Amino acid sequence: MIFSKRDLFSAACFSAALCFGGNLWAQGSETAPAAPEQPVAKEAPAAPVKTPIQILEEELKALGEATEKIAAERAKIEAELALANAERDRELLPKQLEKMRLDAANAQRMTTLTAKLAEIDTERAKLERDLALATGRGNAKLREKQLRATELESASRELQMDLAALNAQFTAPQSLLAKKQELSKVASAQPKYLKEPLVDGTLYISDRRIDFNGPVTPNLASWVCEQIYFYNNRSTEYPIFIVIDNSPGGSVFAGYQIQKAMQSSRAPVYVVVKGMAASMAAVIATTAERSYCFENTKILHHQISSGFSRSNLTVLRESMAVAEQVYKMFIGPVADKLGITIEEFTKQMYANNSDGDWQQFGSEAVKSRWIDYLVDRVEETATVSIARNEAVPPMAAPRALAEKTDAEGRRYVELPTLTNPFDCWWLSDSKGYYRAK
Repeated sequence: MIFSKRDLFSAACFSAALCFGGNLWAQGSETAPAAPEQPVAKEAPAAPVKTPIQILEEELKALGEATEKIAAERAKIEAELALANAERDRELLPKQLEKMRLDAANAQRMTTLTAKLAEIDTERAKLERDLALATGRGNAKLREKQLRATELESASRELQMDLAALNAQFTAPQSLLAKKQELSKVASAQPKYLKEPLVDGTLYISDRRIDFNGPVTPNLASWVCEQIYFYNNRSTEYPIFIVIDNSPGGSVFAGYQIQKAMQSSRAPVYVVVKGMAASMAAVIATTAERSYCFENTKILHHQISSGFSRSNLTVLRESMAVAEQVYKMFIGPVADKLGITIEEFTKQMYANNSDGDWQQFGSEAVKSRWIDYLVDRVEETATVSIARNEAVPPMAAPRALAEKTDAEGRRYVELPTLTNPFDCWWLSDSKGYYRAK
């Protein structure tokens, strides 16, 4: 409880008035007639009565002691806070110094990169002016300048990415180094998307391409179909390219799965054969909406091969009946495209080769309408990076079948087991390289 000076003064005056009034009353009582004396009983001595001034002084004394105690406690807390602040400042000082150093280093790097970008922009502008003036001076010099401009553009992109990385995370030099390594594996070209990809004998293939190599297995079929669905979901405006480097053919039902995915695609699906397509792969190429090949590409058609074994006579007859139906189902569209019957097409197979393996080079295949277009060159415009695992495909790419060596030292590949009970292999393999389980 705290009293102001005015309160203390008022209390003192009140106490004095009480004392003065008491004296007056005492004086007045002297003139009054004395009462008859009565015997007075002896009483215990009363406790001394404290005056208001004494009570006030005691309260003031207690208030002073409490105030001193609070002041001491406050001084202690302030000292502890000062000590904690000093300790915190001491701990933060190295970090603040490190931040100042990193800020300075970042500012210096940004200044250097900005200067380099300015130099590149100046040189690029100069080259662009030179290119405009040197248009008629020959294709050789023009190509050199264009190549230099492309290199500068790539360098500019690299520096811009470096600058962005420094702004975003200037304390991560390892991340910056990784970005530089990635940039060294990336070309500055962009894929070309053409609705009519064949231009003056050159076929332009975009990044909407699907690798199709090796035997046609269920795993390969799943890979090709998933890719077709994926590119359809991205866009239906531009064609999808199935690129066959080399394929001996394979499972008829796996091939059928690929054919149905091609036919169901909203975007056009074109087949490009670079090396060789035989059997089931040849059927897929011939029946595609469009097909392309080189002059020396090899296309091979023949009859279906039976993959049935270790069965009784009844099962063999049933299997042969199914194989006959499958052969007609797949070779029928090929014969229809050529304008002949299945029997005539089969007869021509053996007329051209005694074992029924009718093969033609690309130029002949185009004349026979096995393939639609002959190309002089192919530009893979999507090959803009040599970095591995740069992008995750819609599903994992099929692994190549493992090569083995038999007891006689001959290399071979073991084909996977056909899960469909009436499936069979339709592939060309005169050397016995592919072996069924």
